[in-house]
Amino acid sequence: MNANVPLQFIDLQDRFARTREQLAAARHLPGEVYAKTDVLALEKQKIFLDTWLCVGREEELPNVGDYLTASICDEPYVLTRTTSGEISAFMNMCLHRGVAIAEGCGNARDFSCPYHAWLYDLEGKLLVAPGMGKTPLDIAGKRLKPLEVRTWRGWIFMSFNREPMPFEEFIGEFAENTPWFRTDECRMAEKMQIEVACNWKLLVENLVDIYHVPVLHTGTFGRFNDYRNLDVKLHARGSWTYDQKARSHSKTGKSLFPTLPWLEGLPDDTSSRGGLFPNVTLSMRSDSLRLWQVWPIDAERTRLDIYLMFPPVAFEQPDFEANLAEYKAFVAKLVAEDASMVVSLQNAMKSPFYEPGPMSSMEVAVHHLMKAYLDAIER
Repeated sequence: MNANVPLQFIDLQDRFARTREQLAAARHLPGEVYAKTDVLALEKQKIFLDTWLCVGREEELPNVGDYLTASICDEPYVLTRTTSGEISAFMNMCLHRGVAIAEGCGNARDFSCPYHAWLYDLEGKLLVAPGMGKTPLDIAGKRLKPLEVRTWRGWIFMSFNREPMPFEEFIGEFAENTPWFRTDECRMAEKMQIEVACNWKLLVENLVDIYHVPVLHTGTFGRFNDYRNLDVKLHARGSWTYDQKARSHSKTGKSLFPTLPWLEGLPDDTSSRGGLFPNVTLSMRSDSLRLWQVWPIDAERTRLDIYLMFPPVAFEQPDFEANLAEYKAFVAKLVAEDASMVVSLQNAMKSPFYEPGPMSSMEVAVHHLMKAYLDAIER
C-alpha cells in the first residue's frame, strides 16, 4: 500500500497499479479520477498550485502599464508590464480585505482597490492606505503576494509556489526536444476560447491520443496525416514530443500562408507536436504554430485556449484575414469533433458500470501522461 495515496483514492490503489503497468498490460485510469467532485481540489493543491504554468504571451502586454487578470482554480492573479519593462505577477487580493484590485485587462499607472482605495503600483507594492492614520501600519515593503514568473520563447510562465522547481530544470529537456517551436519569432494572430463539458484531463489526453485521429477526424485533418510508425519520445514529468507528416489547417490541406522560415526547403507535410504537463500541447505545421491550454472550470467543465501563431511575413498578405478565418473555422470544426467524444467519455466516467479498458500501442503518450498524473497526486 502506498502511504501517500490521498483519501479520495485510497480504494483505487489496485487500479492505479494497473495503469502503471507496462503499456501492453496497462489499463486506463478509473472513472472516479474524472468524476469525483473532490478530486479537483486535490489537483489544485498537488498540480496547479505547485508547478509552472503557461499563462499567456508577452505580446499580450506590450507596453508599460499593460495588465491582464485571470484565475486558475479560483485563485485570482494579475500580470503586468512594469516600469522596468519586466513582467510581474501577483495575487489579485487587496492586503486589507482581499477584494480584487483589478478587473479585465487594460493599461494603468497603478491599481486602486475599489472597496477602500488602498493603492498599489505595477509590481503590487502598497503605496497608500487611506484612513489608516490612527492605526499602526508601516506600509514600507508591503505588497500583494508576488508570484514567480519566467519567460520562454515569448511565453509567460507563472507559479503559485514560492519555491517551485527551478524553471531551467522544468523546461530544459522539453526545450531541447522542441527546437521547431520558435514562437519567439512569431506573432499571435488569434486566441480562441472554447468551453467543453468534460473533465480537464480527458481533453489533455484527447489532444495526445493519436489512436482516434484516423477514425474521428476523417472530415478534417485525419485524411491529411500519416500516423503510422510514429516515434513518440517521452520526457521527464509527463512531457512528450514526436514528428509526423501532416498538412496545414485548411479545407484542402494546402497551405494558405508562407512557410515558416526555419522550414524552408522541407516538404509541405513537415509537422511536429509536443506536450508539457499538466495542460499544454504544442503543434507545428509548415506554415504556423499553435499552443493549446486546457484549464479546469469545475470537475465537469473545461476551457480550451488556442493560440494561433504565424511569422511576421504572413501578416503582410492582403488576404491574411480571410485565410485566418478559414484556419479558425477548421480548428473549431476539429475541436467540435473531439468535443462530441470527450463529453461522451465524461458520461461514462460517472457510471458504476465503467471499467477501464486496455491501451493501444498508439496510446503511449496517453499512458505517459497518466503515470505523470499519478506521480503528482501521490507525491
